[in-house]
Amino acid sequence: MEQQAFVVETDQLRPGVPLVRVRGRLDLATADTLRLVVDECLDHSPWAIVLDLSALVGLRDGAVQALVDLACRAGQADIGLYLVTTDIVVENVLDDGETKDLFDIHHSIESAERTLHGNS
Repeated sequence: MEQQAFVVETDQLRPGVPLVRVRGRLDLATADTLRLVVDECLDHSPWAIVLDLSALVGLRDGAVQALVDLACRAGQADIGLYLVTTDIVVENVLDDGETKDLFDIHHSIESAERTLHGNS
């Protein structure tokens, strides 16, 4: 089986709201790449960040802590962090136990965008 490359791409969903798209396997080894990209977005003090995880082919335990750290950093800066996933396994991992209240999870970018519109 061919390993899919880990890729993080950024775009603007709307002014003040970067869209960060993640493809591949998010694990302990790739989490630093994601952390650097999201940290750079946070450094520009956006209103919110939409993190699209719908193209993940895997989420490993080591990566969950990186997502928790990003959510905490965004929360401390009063910046919304909206996660998009279509994978019920990813959603269940992130919506479990102590991490449950850290993530605003959506099943599409459009759903996250509607929530953003309602909060603006």
